[in-house]
Amino acid sequence: MKLYQRLADDLSTLIRDGTLRPGERIPSVREISRERTLSTATVVHAYELLEAQGLIETRPRSGFYVSGQWRAPAPSPVAGGEPGARRRIAARSTRVDVSELVFEVLESVRDRHLVPFGSAFPSPLLFPMRRLARCLSHASRRMDQWGTLDDLPPGSIELRRQIARRYVRSGVHVSPDEIIITSGALEALNLSLQILTRPGDIVAVESPAFYGCLQAVEALRLRAVEIPSDPRQGVDVAAFARVLRRHPVRACWLMTTFQNPLGALVPEDNK
Repeated sequence: MKLYQRLADDLSTLIRDGTLRPGERIPSVREISRERTLSTATVVHAYELLEAQGLIETRPRSGFYVSGQWRAPAPSPVAGGEPGARRRIAARSTRVDVSELVFEVLESVRDRHLVPFGSAFPSPLLFPMRRLARCLSHASRRMDQWGTLDDLPPGSIELRRQIARRYVRSGVHVSPDEIIITSGALEALNLSLQILTRPGDIVAVESPAFYGCLQAVEALRLRAVEIPSDPRQGVDVAAFARVLRRHPVRACWLMTTFQNPLGALVPEDNK
């Protein structure tokens, strides 16, 4: 571990265990540099890391303080109960009816006075519209007119060749003819569900689940069975095994990397 990381870890531990509390001043760069016999650059790097993690904040002409926004993490919620409660597995599958609620949440995106935490639409002000317009204009002038036909499904052959070459770097050999270009991940996932299921079939989904997943299950007239998902560990593997023993699951819709909406990253062993 590098010196700045060790220092950041030490201070992080003091903050997280309550030794240093929100609002309290932490030693200055010069003080830490002198006490630990570290360069000022090393200490500054450590403080920048802690600031990026939201643990400390800078106050002009005053120094560094434990962030007033930082709080110890709350207990992890579990599906079907209060924090700390025993996880429950659904005894039966259920029909999904969420579209009206989803549309209501997405409608809030139109309100410019709200920050829509219920959706993933960034502010239009963040997009470099003028630069995008110039790039699109430049690309359209050079575009091969026949490309509008050549790139119809399953997609551009050149792009599929490049994807196949990328797979080879991961040790996977896939023919370009086996690759289909879709308009985003949701289209690919919907197509996969259509291939694997028929109306009335059961799909295993995480709880809480991505709303796009629930809409797809509803649109295809499928039934869902829930698997508890933890904000830190991701989907409960033991509960998943029990679900598979109990229900004739035809498909599983899981996000093992930065799950939406929890942001969970499933450990490698669980994957």
